[in-house]
Amino acid sequence: MKFRTVIALFALGIGGCFYPPTTTPPPVADKRARLAIPYDLAWDAVHAVVARNDFKIIAEDPNNGVIESEAQGGFSLKQADCGELRTLAAKYNAKPNAEATAVYNFAVKPDGDEASLVTVQAVYTAVLHIPARPLSAEHCISRGVAETKLLREIEKQSKLEHRPSFKPSSG
Repeated sequence: MKFRTVIALFALGIGGCFYPPTTTPPPVADKRARLAIPYDLAWDAVHAVVARNDFKIIAEDPNNGVIESEAQGGFSLKQADCGELRTLAAKYNAKPNAEATAVYNFAVKPDGDEASLVTVQAVYTAVLHIPARPLSAEHCISRGVAETKLLREIEKQSKLEHRPSFKPSSG
């Protein structure tokens, strides 16, 4: 009986253990921007930023102001905390692999007649290979880096958005 226990403990020591992320997600206020343009122009500004970043739109509902998009190429540890892997010999941050996904959910809401609120929520999922265990998909915690960058881009784009003007032809 002792031999089996020793083998099990040895396998765990070599195989390692996974510890989920401990990072606290950024506050909601850090994932929101107020734009001084009406809803329809804010919607266009968000679409322009999504297109500029080559995000694939998964779903959108203009009636409810929702755009769900996925970034191509995954994400980095700078953007999200995926937890920690520990073995007897080492301790290191779990790194997202090529199959990792970054989904950005945008919500655009009117804030009166001439303003809008835009929020961005990042959802990160990484397929982790823990030695001596099957592959597992783990949710990573956003550090708020991507949301901040995207909101800055949307604020900048919002200053460029305007309705077309029609001038009467002379003649």
